[in-house]
Amino acid sequence: MSIRGKVAVAAVVCVAVVAGVILLWPGSKSAPAAPTSDQIKASAQARLDSSQKAGREARANIQAIGKTPDDESCKAAWDNLLDSDKQGLLHAAWLVGCVNTPTP
Repeated sequence: MSIRGKVAVAAVVCVAVVAGVILLWPGSKSAPAAPTSDQIKASAQARLDSSQKAGREARANIQAIGKTPDDESCKAAWDNLLDSDKQGLLHAAWLVGCVNTPTP
């Protein structure tokens, strides 16, 4: 057998091996695990907490310019937020954090 013949046979064998590995490779047959109830609760609480914290930061900014945080000034501050900044925040929790004095 010539060198070309040996190279051709080696190439065919390599292609067959790669194809066999691809076809026989075990795939993931199970779906990802669904979040647990505790994980869902923790995620919701974290979103609530971060919304109130962002509202408190807005409250501090309003106070820093010498105004009293009230419904109108907090609503204006919310309306001035970029959509990307509002994303993930709960509007009502943010307003509570802005208008109400934080309790220790």
